[in-house]
Amino acid sequence: MSLLDHPARLRDHVAAFRAAHPRKDVRSQFGESVGALLDRRPDAVAVTADLLHATGLAGLRDRHADRLINVGIAEQNLTGVAAGLAACGKLPVVCGYAAFLTLRAVEQAKVDCAYNELKVILAGLASGLSYGVGGPTHQTFEDVAIMRAIPNTIVVAPSDPVELDHALQAAAEHPAATPVYLRLGRGPEHVLDRPGAPFAIGRAARLAEGRDVCIVAHGAMVLEALLAADLLRAEGIAAEVLNMHTVKPIDRGAILAAAAQVRAMVVVEEHSTVGGLGSAVLEVLEGGHAFPVVRIGIEDAYPPIGPTPELREALGLSGPRIAGRIRGLLTKAAG
Repeated sequence: MSLLDHPARLRDHVAAFRAAHPRKDVRSQFGESVGALLDRRPDAVAVTADLLHATGLAGLRDRHADRLINVGIAEQNLTGVAAGLAACGKLPVVCGYAAFLTLRAVEQAKVDCAYNELKVILAGLASGLSYGVGGPTHQTFEDVAIMRAIPNTIVVAPSDPVELDHALQAAAEHPAATPVYLRLGRGPEHVLDRPGAPFAIGRAARLAEGRDVCIVAHGAMVLEALLAADLLRAEGIAAEVLNMHTVKPIDRGAILAAAAQVRAMVVVEEHSTVGGLGSAVLEVLEGGHAFPVVRIGIEDAYPPIGPTPELREALGLSGPRIAGRIRGLLTKAAG
């Protein structure tokens, strides 16, 4: 019996895999990273919507009280204020929950920031199912589709707290006069091993090699993709894992290079299957592909309410569920 078909062995293997990747709180890391940016850049300003504690910024009140602006629970005003700061030569970092920053304030992101070609970093925390107990009002599974559809906007979804720091610093140094949307989690997340080239906006990171299937993922799903690849290895299936942290501009070269050598491609995202990373990958492959492409994400329905790990498992967004789906896909393709 294979590992995937042996519940007790599978449970122990998954627990050991997760234990090998220590966790760090996203909010704490975000506060540290914003603090480091304010230390280094006198033009940087943090702007939040009454979320000093929820975004990890409360600790900056003593160090940077003059560059820490709380506009209250008013995300539209929050984004408009940030656009005004950018127009005056500042580097604003907008700190809010993704659900409200990308839906309630989408007009301000589009018109005030992107249309006017202003450099504003829009940090949307608690994205995806990371605020699962908040229900559909706080779960965010539409934000990538919304933000990548806005012209002159960069969309980045870091895979862990370490990459969060790298992404924030890279966004601050990016030369384009464009808003950058950072899609971030909420609570403790596993820290990945980081082989390969350093972080760069628009360049995917290849975390595992394989010629049977390519798993493309971003955000918290990168760990699940790596776990799936680990489980598939025991089945004799070699899976390449691409951390596609930048959804826009997407790394076309990495996708096409993988497409030239694998038998299938699977895109995993903690986002709607409508308009997200999977759609972006298919847009790259629109010239044609001779293998199946499967999108694993949140189907076109509201997810249930509950703790994040249980929601991911129920929706097929856990490593074992992803591995089982891929095994079935390759078996069907071979038959």
